[in-house]
Amino acid sequence: MEVTDRWWATAGSGVVLVVLGVLTERPILLLAGAGLGAWLLGVAGVSSREFTRLGDRLEIAYALEADTAIVGTTRSATLAVRRPTAATMGPVSVRAGTPPGVAVDSEGRTVELGPDETTGETTFDVEFPVAGRFVFPSPRIRATDPFGLYRVQFTRSGSPTATVRAETLDIRIGRGGRRSHSVYGQHRSTQRGPGVTTHGIREYTPTDDLSRIDWKTTARLATAYVRETERETDRRTVLIVDHRGVMAAGDPGETMLDYAREVATSVARTAFEHNDPIGLYTTGDQGLTETIDPGTTVQAFDRVETRLYELVPTDDPSTYGRRSADRARRLATRIEGDDSRFARVLTRYVGDPNAYVRRTRGHPLVGAVRAVHSRVGTDGLLVIVASDHDPAGIEQAVKSVVRAGGRALVMLTPRCLFDPTDLTDLDDVYERYRAFERFRRELDAHPRVTVLEIAPGTRLDAVLTQRRADRGTVQ
Repeated sequence: MEVTDRWWATAGSGVVLVVLGVLTERPILLLAGAGLGAWLLGVAGVSSREFTRLGDRLEIAYALEADTAIVGTTRSATLAVRRPTAATMGPVSVRAGTPPGVAVDSEGRTVELGPDETTGETTFDVEFPVAGRFVFPSPRIRATDPFGLYRVQFTRSGSPTATVRAETLDIRIGRGGRRSHSVYGQHRSTQRGPGVTTHGIREYTPTDDLSRIDWKTTARLATAYVRETERETDRRTVLIVDHRGVMAAGDPGETMLDYAREVATSVARTAFEHNDPIGLYTTGDQGLTETIDPGTTVQAFDRVETRLYELVPTDDPSTYGRRSADRARRLATRIEGDDSRFARVLTRYVGDPNAYVRRTRGHPLVGAVRAVHSRVGTDGLLVIVASDHDPAGIEQAVKSVVRAGGRALVMLTPRCLFDPTDLTDLDDVYERYRAFERFRRELDAHPRVTVLEIAPGTRLDAVLTQRRADRGTVQ
C-alpha cells in the first residue's frame, strides 16, 4: 500500500497545526493536528482491510477471440472486471497487458470502475505483425481508497496466449513428390499384453485372464487358446531442428526454416495430443542452442512451441548476406528502452535467440543426436528436421541413430526447391531434385529409419510436370 500526494498534503497540514499550536501555545491546534494524524491512521487501517478484500474477490476475465492468428491479422481482446458489492470502496482501474511484438492502441485497454460501480468491460484490437507465440502479461490492477489517500497496485494471474503463424505454407511431405498422409501416426509398444489390436493366438495358461479366451479357436481346435494383442503406448518423441544459417534459403516467409518450423510444430502438437512426451533440441552452426527434455504437460508443449517460433537462422558468413552479430547487438543497444511499436517489433529480431548451450567440435546434427542419446536415451522416436545441404552430416547423424539402436524419422527440405530460379532453369532444378531423391532413398534404406521430404507443393509440381511427359516420375 502506498500513500498519495493527497496524503502528504494532509499529513503536512497536520504537522503545520502541531507546530502552530506549540508556537502560539494554543492546545486547540495541537488537538486538531493530533486528530488529523489519528484520522489518517484510521483510514489506513480500513483501506488496508478493504484492499485485501478487493484482491480476494475481484474477478477478471481477459481473453482473445481466438488463440491462433495469421501474421498481419488482428484479434479482438476483451477485458471484463467484476467486484462484489461488499468489495466496493474506492475507484479501481484494471489495465490489460500486451507482450512485445504486437501492435495495439494504448487507449481502450483499461477498465475504470467508479466508487459505486461493480462491473466494467472493454474490447480492443490486437495486431500481430510477426509470427511467434505470444504470452500476454497479467492485467495490472490499481485501486484507491474513497478519500484518495492510499493506493495499491497488483497483478492478477490469468492472461491469454496467442500462436501466430505465417500465411499458410504450401507444404508437401512425402517421397518422390508423392504425399505421405500419415507422418506421425499411431504407435504400439513392442510388449504384448491387453490391448485393442490382435497380434495372434497362443495356448491358454492358468495365469491368463478368462476374458481373453478365443472361444471360436478353442471350439475348432478342442484346446483353450487366448488372443494376444499389442497395446498402444505413449511414445517419447524428441525433435532435433536444424536452424543453421543455410536454412535462410528461400523467399521471405517461405524459407527452409519456415517450412521446417511448421512441420516440427505439427509433430510436437500431434505428440501432445497423443499424450506422448515431447522434447526439443535445436542446432545452430556451432552446436546446440536449446535442450528441452521430453514432457507431457501443457507447460512442456508450450516451451517447445515457443522455442520453435523463436528460431532464426544462426549467423554464418557463408549464408546469403545475413546481418552480423555485432551489427545486431549495436542495433539492440540503440533501441533499448524504446517503447514504440517499431522498436517492440524490431526487438524480436535483434535480440540473441541463438545463444549456444553447448558448442560442438564435430558436425552439429551428430552432436545433437549424441546429446539426445546421452541425456534421454535411445528408446522412443527421434525426429530430425533439417536440410539436404550437408549430405555427409545428415548421413553421419542417421548412422549414429542406427548404431545406437534407436529409431528416427528424418524430414529434409530439398534446397533445390528453395533456391531462386525461373522457368528456364527447371531442367537443372529437376536434376538436382533427382539427386536429392536418390540420397533420400539411400537414407531411407537404413533400418528403423524413415526419410521424407518437406517441399513447397506448387514448386515441386511445376518441376515434376516439366519433365513428366518424357521422363516419367522420379527414378
